[in-house]
Order: sequence, then C-alpha cells, then structure tokens
Amino acid sequence: FEDAPMPGSSDTLIMQSANETSELDDTEIHHLQFIREEEKMARDVYRVLYEKWGNPIFSNIVESEQAHMDAMANLIAFFGIVDPVTSDETGAFTDKDIAGLYSDLVEWGSQSEIDALLVGSYIEEYDILDIWKAYEETDEERIQEVYQNLYEGSYNHLDAFVYVYELVAGESYEPKLLSADEYEDVLNFKTQANQEQEPKQKEGK
Repeated sequence: FEDAPMPGSSDTLIMQSANETSELDDTEIHHLQFIREEEKMARDVYRVLYEKWGNPIFSNIVESEQAHMDAMANLIAFFGIVDPVTSDETGAFTDKDIAGLYSDLVEWGSQSEIDALLVGSYIEEYDILDIWKAYEETDEERIQEVYQNLYEGSYNHLDAFVYVYELVAGESYEPKLLSADEYEDVLNFKTQANQEQEPKQKEGK
C-alpha cells in the first residue's frame, strides 16, 4: 500500500481517439475484463441485499457501482476489448469465479442485516486489493486514472459500511482481507482528502 498512488479525480473522462491507443498485454486485458465484471458483481449483490433488508446504504452505493461499471465499459470500448458483460441481468456473469463469489456473498448477506453489512465491507476490501494490483500491472495512464477513481470510491464505500456496521452491531469492525496497516490508511484517506481541500475552500470564500 505504501507504493500505491493516492486516488485522483472522480471526474475522469476518456477523450482520446482510438488510434492513439497502445497495445495492451494479456495481464492488462485480464484486469480490465475482470474488474468490469467485479464492479457488476458488487452492484448486483447490493441490489439483492437492499431488496432483502431495505437498508439505504445498499441502494446508495448501487448508483456508484453502476458508475464504476460504466467507467470500465468506456475503457474496454476505448481499447477495443471484448466486453465480458453480455447481460445486465442481476446475477449474470461470464467469469465463473465471479459468478461463484456472487452466489456465496448473496447467501451470506441473506442471513441477517449485520451479515449483509459485513458482505458490503468484504466486497470493498476485495475490490481495493484487486484494483491496487491492476494499477501496478499497467503503465497506461488513462487506465491508471480510472483505477484511481475506482479505488477512491471503494475507500469511501468501505468507510460507509464500517460506520453503519458498527452502529448496528455495536462492535468494532475487523478487516477480513486488508492488513491492519492497509485498513488504517484506507479509512484515513477521507480525513486526508478533506484536509487537502480545506485551503481551496477558504481561498474561494
């Protein structure tokens, strides 16, 4: 995590023409396709858990996950890669591992509202680790910019799930996939971002 760059703007747009692209290797293509479906998996799980429990945190984050899906779709189209998302139907996936993870997480999150909140936190930890790895394994700036945006979103989602979990469960959340240091740094990100924005806000007054 110490080598991971801080997230960039959440308003990343892909404006370059297709003839400016360079050839991607198999690893870069795999990450693009996997993360595209991974973001759909998150959206679909949150849809199901919102219907099950009615907690607004799930419906709120569904919109963000849709934006993440769209960002990945734009990258895939930009580089002329086959889009693995062939159906927008909830629970439909091309990747068998993602399909299996979706089923396991829905089953887990359906046991109780607290379990559902744990599922949300687990998904965000899972996404963060995957996107960090994908960032490290590409040198395409336009891809890195989108990945920065995605893991910035996951930082905020994890922070939200942890906050609601601790309110409902009455106990501290323990990370499942991130190390203790990684988890602390991720949750501290919002504070750091707010501190960086304060001088700009004061100057504008």
